[in-house]
Amino acid sequence: MGAIAKLISYPDKILSIFFLRILPESIHLAILALCILHKHYQIFTARCAYAAAVKNSWRRLHPPPGSGECSVCLSELAAEGEECCELAACGHAFHRGCVERWLSAHAPTCPLCRAAAVPEEEAAEYRRVVEEEEDDWIEKEFALVLLNALDVGRCNHGIFS
Repeated sequence: MGAIAKLISYPDKILSIFFLRILPESIHLAILALCILHKHYQIFTARCAYAAAVKNSWRRLHPPPGSGECSVCLSELAAEGEECCELAACGHAFHRGCVERWLSAHAPTCPLCRAAAVPEEEAAEYRRVVEEEEDDWIEKEFALVLLNALDVGRCNHGIFS
């Protein structure tokens, strides 16, 4: 009870601390949190759009035995249990998992002839978002503000004593 009485007896200090430290830091934290949420939303939507473009870039294929090999993993195309596909852009055949990994990790082009398998706009947007994802200045700023708030709280702890 004595702490509350002390707290009420210093209204000017309480108001100055609130308006000079707590409110600006809270607004800064809220803005940074919104920026982080927006950034992650952009990353998620770009990845989903690119995954859909990769999925739409190939057609199912049922190759006859001895029809060749997947040029990504160099194993038989007609191997049992392997789903095969051909790229819509050029008609080259691959294992579905191999071509999906190739298009997602390496380049949005055919592994053999380098024909564009994914529309260039979607590939460019995906590359831009991935590059921005590596630049995490917002998260670093957010961490610094949180650390600063903890430090300010520690420093102001004894203000009323």
